[in-house]
Amino acid sequence: MKDIYAGEFYNRDLSWLLFNRRVINLSTNPDTPLLERLNFLAIGSNNLDEFYNVRIPSIEDQISLGRDGIDPKSGLTPQELLTQIHVRNSKNISQQYDSLYQILSIFNEHKLFSLNPYDQLSTDEQETANHYFHQRILPFLNVVTYDNLHSRPEIKDGTLIIAVRLADTAPNAIRLIPIPPKLSRLVRLQHTELDQFVLLEDLIRHNFSEIFPDHEIEESLTFRITRDKDVDMEIDMDDENSEGTIANMERYLAARERGNTTRVEIEAHEASPQAQLFQQLVKLTHVRETGIYNIPGPLDLTFLFQFEKIYGKKHPELTYTPFAGREWTQNKPMLDYLNHQDLLLQYPYDNFDQFLTFLQEAVNDPHTVTIKQTIYRVADNSKVVELLKEAAAKGIHVSVIVELRARFDEEHNLDIVEELEDAGCFVYFGKEHMKVHSKTCLVLKNDGSHPTGYVHIGTGNYNEKTANQFVDLNLFSSNPAYVKDLSRFFNYLETDDAQPPHYETVAASPHRIEDMVIQNIKHVTERYQATGQGHVFLKTNALTDQEVIEAIYDAAKVGVPFRIIVRGACCLKLGVCGDKEDITVTSIIGELLEHNRIYAFFSDEEPSLWISSADLMTRNMDNRVELAAPILDATIRQQLLNIIEVYSQDDVDGSFLNLDGRYFKHDVPNGKSAQQTFIREITDEHSPVNAPVPRETISSSTSPKSLSAQLKYARILNMALALLVLALLLLLIFK
Repeated sequence: MKDIYAGEFYNRDLSWLLFNRRVINLSTNPDTPLLERLNFLAIGSNNLDEFYNVRIPSIEDQISLGRDGIDPKSGLTPQELLTQIHVRNSKNISQQYDSLYQILSIFNEHKLFSLNPYDQLSTDEQETANHYFHQRILPFLNVVTYDNLHSRPEIKDGTLIIAVRLADTAPNAIRLIPIPPKLSRLVRLQHTELDQFVLLEDLIRHNFSEIFPDHEIEESLTFRITRDKDVDMEIDMDDENSEGTIANMERYLAARERGNTTRVEIEAHEASPQAQLFQQLVKLTHVRETGIYNIPGPLDLTFLFQFEKIYGKKHPELTYTPFAGREWTQNKPMLDYLNHQDLLLQYPYDNFDQFLTFLQEAVNDPHTVTIKQTIYRVADNSKVVELLKEAAAKGIHVSVIVELRARFDEEHNLDIVEELEDAGCFVYFGKEHMKVHSKTCLVLKNDGSHPTGYVHIGTGNYNEKTANQFVDLNLFSSNPAYVKDLSRFFNYLETDDAQPPHYETVAASPHRIEDMVIQNIKHVTERYQATGQGHVFLKTNALTDQEVIEAIYDAAKVGVPFRIIVRGACCLKLGVCGDKEDITVTSIIGELLEHNRIYAFFSDEEPSLWISSADLMTRNMDNRVELAAPILDATIRQQLLNIIEVYSQDDVDGSFLNLDGRYFKHDVPNGKSAQQTFIREITDEHSPVNAPVPRETISSSTSPKSLSAQLKYARILNMALALLVLALLLLLIFK
């Protein structure tokens, strides 16, 4: 098997699978509350579904088209990559289910609840379960036949299905029982001493005699498939009233449901790969061998989310302690505040309601002339959308860029378009070949003396639900430099054939954010060589863009220290830049989802500090409309520097990249958690809305270089301890 660690880069997809392993690992962490440990198993399962919906199809397409080219990062052919993905993912799944059974045993031991197979229920419990089946399940089940006399059944992505082969029918006939997704997977048995649950599919399997009363069951198995949902959808820029674009989207959504099968999951205890039904199923779904998984337990672990809903309020000690983000507490309206100084908020430590306050004040201000905003993902019954509709009703010109191609939010965004247009808003769909992924809002006022503008530039979506779980940064300002650039930005998005404008302050993709990052790295390198001072801090969700990584390598070869925090896939490799290399890469996975992007460049001059909607990925650099903003205000520059310092010292939630491409945790961490530091700060009722991080929660400034030195020291110490233990063992043996 080819060495996947050869070369100067890691493969993006293999690196992502290590990220999903880090998510699964939180389910084994004794410091993670028990119900949250189940949630992390469910998150890992949900993550993997999307991976097979979106990432695997592009690899399989290369094989189908006969493109056996070598991946420039890993040196793997597409087929070799699929094989490596299957191997690595199989290890993740094994770990995931080992953890599941361990956690369920703990709940059982503590007499909170038990999830058992039907066979292990008592006779009374089985009778209770069977009664539930007759009353609540059987009326909703349908049986689909697949044989030579029937057309191929449509198997929907993600649907749990029980396949049955009957003994007294044609050997090639299969009966399929799709389990309605609106039925709860957890069947709760009443009148038991301990809360007892049985899985819906298990209960159905043990009531086959009710579904097939005149037949003997030869074989059965439970399975689900994952389909290719990575279908291209183009925006119709020639359609003036959006009907063509909406029709394209409807056709796109229909085509996506018929995508090729990329994965089949089968409960391993039910059938072996040699069984006839198993082979028929593989033939029916046309799945590749690398897409077949025998799962050592129940399929689709997202049902585990239900346990927190059932027990979370009764047992708060089994969940993360909830906290409320800071509200707007200044004794003046937010727009008045912004007339004099900028504001930097960090969700969820600062409440998303503060953006709603910003927008509500703009809507209520009689001098507001225009509101322009981008929308990528919003919550159901979005308050943001309601405020934009309210603004249009008041005669304000409301211009909204709605990205219809926001993956898995397309149908919801179609509804948003209809709502906004019916309310009198002007709706645009962005650029024909590029998703609009930027998160920004522009308010323009005219009070008779001079025009005034306000901007919001963020790293996350205008979604009040996810803002409680995703960590994102948000800049609010009335600085004319931002206002002018945002006016140019929206004019570009609203004009079909407009070319990307020149910006005085901000940077925008395509291309310009990549240029900004690379030019800043080069500048730090020049100053570092001249003065010996300088380092770079990068925080992003993914680092896969080869040009950015090569710029990092060039700088690291002359000794520039880098502190890089990458939550997900990281193609950068350690140990390729020579003796002067000083790069520390961390992935922070914790209670909240790290989503903010911070790009900071330090030298003997004033640091260049940026926040952005863009990850350091080729798609974000070249194929999307993104926005990055420099932090100009002195007060919030210091605030962002404090935030960077807290992140730089995280060794609790952070996993560190090794030279061999894997991630490790410190055996004896210093106890610095960025998320818990920020949470502790806001639990102080006297903490003001825009206060910098208190110095007592963090130690003295830690540069990437000193942190890297600590890591090297820790590795040396661990090695020394191992040698000492070995020496003692040898002494005992030869004594």
